Amino acid sequence: MIERIFRRVPWVSGRHAVGAVLAIAVAFTSTPSARSTSRYVGYPNAMVVLGDSSAIGENSDPGRPGAIVRANSWATGANPAVNSLYRRILAHNPEIRGHNFNLAEPGGTVTMMAVEAKKALRLRPRPDLFVIQVMDNDMVCPAAPSDLAGFRARLVSALDVIAKGAPSASLFIVSQFGSPETYAHSLTAAERRNAGGGTGPCDFIDPTDAIVPAKVRAADKAIHAYEAQLDAGCRLVPRCRYDGGALGNIVDRRQDYSSDLNHLSIEGHAREATVAWAALRRAGLVPR
Repeated sequence: MIERIFRRVPWVSGRHAVGAVLAIAVAFTSTPSARSTSRYVGYPNAMVVLGDSSAIGENSDPGRPGAIVRANSWATGANPAVNSLYRRILAHNPEIRGHNFNLAEPGGTVTMMAVEAKKALRLRPRPDLFVIQVMDNDMVCPAAPSDLAGFRARLVSALDVIAKGAPSASLFIVSQFGSPETYAHSLTAAERRNAGGGTGPCDFIDPTDAIVPAKVRAADKAIHAYEAQLDAGCRLVPRCRYDGGALGNIVDRRQDYSSDLNHLSIEGHAREATVAWAALRRAGLVPR
């Protein structure tokens, strides 16, 4: 999900253009782990989601404004209306019942994810599947090569914690829900005004509620630059799979978002679960 990048992400002025640095950042190298590439077969018996507020159902219940409702999580939630990854796995494997752990946190960063990973390794039963949704709170726009390389290095470090501690588990990293353009166009003028546009280099809605095409493109490039680090970092760790940008290909709809225009509604979580499930199957982490 775009964590409403013009509100929550530290868009920093004076950076280099994102498009110019992507190839440089991808050139940042690391040595793939030599640990076992074996993993569970079939459906996992336990799962956990790590990351930020995109995965915790924050503000998803209209009756509880601002509340965290993990039952509505697209990844681990038990709400039938969402039909999360957990519920879809449960339909095939009853052994996973009650083993749907959610350690994601509001404002979660890739550094915080490493701490979440250590907590996950102490869970019993230990998860067979680690779902990861992180990026929003680490982003700057435009991004310098050091921003992207640093993010990737911290990601690989966190993933390696899991690879060492859970040598037979699989890791699944997802991209960011939607895009700046389709999000902006899903809102009314009044909603764009209430969302609080800005004048920064990537604030794609300005203070008069107008959509700024050039800044839409800049924000989109920044998102893809960070997603490239998710993909490249995942490739360095055995048993890790990226969703291939599946969530980023979603066309935002107003009903996908809650009243704060910053978090997913129950309908949005359900939609994310459907797209993520298809990506999880394509990645071979559950049977097709």
